[in-house]
Amino acid sequence: MGLNKRLIGAGATASGALTPSENFKVITYTGNGGTQSITGVGFKPDFVWIKDRGATGYHAVHDSTRGATKGLFTNVTNAEYTGLVTSLDTDGFTVNHTKDGSDNNTTNRDGGDFVAWCWKANGGTTASGSGTNTTSVTNQVNSDAGFSITTFTGSASAAGNFTHGLGEVPDMYIVKTTSFSDSWFVWHKDLTNTTGYALRLNTNAAEQNLTGFWNDTAPTSTLISLGNGVLVNNATYVAYAFKSIDGFSSFGSYTGNGSNDGPIVETGFEPAFLMIKDTSEAHSWTIHDNTRDTTNPRKKYVLPNSYNVEAADLNGINFYSNGFQLLDDYQYYNKSGNTYIYMAFAA
Repeated sequence: MGLNKRLIGAGATASGALTPSENFKVITYTGNGGTQSITGVGFKPDFVWIKDRGATGYHAVHDSTRGATKGLFTNVTNAEYTGLVTSLDTDGFTVNHTKDGSDNNTTNRDGGDFVAWCWKANGGTTASGSGTNTTSVTNQVNSDAGFSITTFTGSASAAGNFTHGLGEVPDMYIVKTTSFSDSWFVWHKDLTNTTGYALRLNTNAAEQNLTGFWNDTAPTSTLISLGNGVLVNNATYVAYAFKSIDGFSSFGSYTGNGSNDGPIVETGFEPAFLMIKDTSEAHSWTIHDNTRDTTNPRKKYVLPNSYNVEAADLNGINFYSNGFQLLDDYQYYNKSGNTYIYMAFAA
């Protein structure tokens, strides 16, 4: 029986006591141009990523470690701002339309159609971490879900490292300075070289050989390394680290075939969220989910590196009970011979 046939059916359940919907959720809401409480998440989120689907607008990211009101935009290099999200609540979060004291409709445009992807860490409770040539390391960890949020301060221009708290080698992590303008740097286990290569979440660039950026050191079960010249005295940083959990999350790669009968990728569960990036060429990141598109094929996507409105592909992607299949030769996720990395979370 072909894999695409075998995948069709009921969704998988995460192993152990983990319930996917209690650790990750996609929701949509309509903006009111003022302040409003968004509910229906089902848990208190610690990491919220918001995008206006119907208008050009930045992707806003807030987390409970830095503080609910402090945000970053994924599609630009800007330093941290305040506002847009005012609190992370028991069943969701509260948004307004003010950033740094001025009107900004990124998260609550009147009549706007928004999507929010929400992850649970540890309810905002952090623990002290440690590192070399880093200070003020804090870890907020959800080990069951393979997710951690780490903040730290650079204390030297020499190479250093910091604890990520997962207890296992991460499969992917994203590092961003919060105190000045710089790129979002992404490490993934399936990059060509895991000690020197990186992607940038805020651009469409292919993987790059950033010699020394990761201090020519792969992550360990305790540490993420940064190289000489990356750490800056008194600069603050945030890192989001992920480890695959059976039945809940998957981080991997595949090779495009340029066909409308594209690759079938096994994740071990039916995806609720799927982010893809071409590592071979300069093509945008894409995010697909099961809430904006409730049935197959899932055609709607947004670009994390762009302020563009939501778009739809001709054929899209099918979500199956055990993975997903690319249904188009679209360059963003299925150009023949190109390598793509992905991160997926369960329905």
